[in-house]
Amino acid sequence: MSKKNLLTSALVLGTLAATATPSIVSAATTDTADSSAAQTSTEQVNNKSQDNSSNVIAGSEKKADTTVATSATVQAASESLNNALNTTAVIQAATGATTAQQQAFLSSAVPMAQKAASQYGLYTSVMLAQAILESGWGTSTLATQGHNLFGIKGDYNGAFVTMPTSEWSASQGWYTINANFRKYPSYYESFADNGNKLRNGVAWNSSYYSGTWKENTKSYKDATAWLQGRYATAPNYASSLNNLIQTYNLTQYDGNAETNGSAQSSVITVNNPNGNFVKLFAFDSNGTPTTVTNRGLANRTPWYTDQTKTYNGHTYYRVATNEWVEDTYKA
Repeated sequence: MSKKNLLTSALVLGTLAATATPSIVSAATTDTADSSAAQTSTEQVNNKSQDNSSNVIAGSEKKADTTVATSATVQAASESLNNALNTTAVIQAATGATTAQQQAFLSSAVPMAQKAASQYGLYTSVMLAQAILESGWGTSTLATQGHNLFGIKGDYNGAFVTMPTSEWSASQGWYTINANFRKYPSYYESFADNGNKLRNGVAWNSSYYSGTWKENTKSYKDATAWLQGRYATAPNYASSLNNLIQTYNLTQYDGNAETNGSAQSSVITVNNPNGNFVKLFAFDSNGTPTTVTNRGLANRTPWYTDQTKTYNGHTYYRVATNEWVEDTYKA
């Protein structure tokens, strides 16, 4: 499938689409109200939470998070331990969507995942892999009816969808229950809610997902390993996420300045006093900047930058994988 480099604002982005004339990306204010709502929504859990023994993963002391549910995709891929380590089996189980559906999902989801991952210090690649695996590239009933990409239970500002769901325990194997799942107004709230959960943990342990935080990991594989047995009880959850990340090159979205979350990242405000938008530049193989013709940045908007280059007396600030702003347009 084709890959797109997506611009990410220091604030919030909508879906980007290349057009015949430059499309201007507008920044907006951070959705603090949504973040607060994500933290205060009531989490309704099924009666499995009353039996702690069924939530303990065999051979470990990890207790499963009962506020999330495992998708049928994970169940199907994990019914055989051979399949758990078989890339083809996992990818086939997770990719019932067409190539066009996959591309449409990434175009919409990537900037939202990057914003949430940046806010909570997480890996965009892991967020995207979870969303793909749990929602079937946004095609699941829960995703289409409730924009719920991660199977988080309960309600969101009072809104929920009731659906049957498969659960797994070492003592019972797979079994089905009915549960309420949060219904979001858009994918962004779902990504933000997931980010909030991973950063702030569960009611009984605020550091429950600390092994997924960027500052506590060396790579995304450390984060996916930590999720297994905590976020999802399926015994192959980490390998399923890793296979998706590798197959679809999702780590490319971890490299953008938006997702660095490090001290060397800074924010610049851009402005073109002689035009309606700020031009972007891409460096070719010879190190020469060329104008990007199908996109631009809105005037007076802030952008994360993590690298600079100097060419012909001008400094260029990186705002995406290979898209740069010339110092002429730095406000």
